[in-house]
Amino acid sequence: MAEEFTALGTAFIMMVVDFSKMAFEFKKFLGLDSSQAFPALNIAENKLCYADSRFDFSIIADSDWKYKDSVQAVYKHSDNRHEISIKESVYNLALGGDINALYSIAHEVSHWGIINLFKFDFGLSEFNKLNAMSQSFLVGIHENMANLLTVLLVCGEEELEKAQSARELSLSSCMDEAQLSLALFYFKNRAMLAQNYINNIAPKIWEQNQIQRRLKNA
Repeated sequence: MAEEFTALGTAFIMMVVDFSKMAFEFKKFLGLDSSQAFPALNIAENKLCYADSRFDFSIIADSDWKYKDSVQAVYKHSDNRHEISIKESVYNLALGGDINALYSIAHEVSHWGIINLFKFDFGLSEFNKLNAMSQSFLVGIHENMANLLTVLLVCGEEELEKAQSARELSLSSCMDEAQLSLALFYFKNRAMLAQNYINNIAPKIWEQNQIQRRLKNA
């Protein structure tokens, strides 16, 4: 059931959020030209530290890594601390330019941006009070948003489309099939999704707002 709610929630987010514009604004905030490559490690190690006084980038020895082996890096958010942690072995790979390691860091940078720059925090302060299904729903939505934003930050929409047509999806080593499918679906259908929101969803929301206003004034 949580997966179904996550899919519906993601569809709604894709209707109302312009991820291409978000990526452009994020790069601008970081002092990058829109056509520049995304220096994920430098951003995590340096730029976010200057941009956010509560931010910390920590390298954790593999022997002390508390997450499952498939998790290469994590972003943790609290009122007083915004932290990206990375396994030491993955950090060393990133230093050597490994695309998987750099993509993992870029993904966590995306989480930072979604919450702190674009203010999509989804009530994180109340997260621990939610039941397991609601927590799973919010985590799933945030992961999908981070996946979409990371693709645009790392390679851009045009590069992704060219790679797909040439069947040279270099990101396939960084993203699983579901993540790639979601990104490709959004890029192919974003105009239709936005139009559907304008034509069908927004009027219903406006109508409900009018009903609520009339009930308050009754």
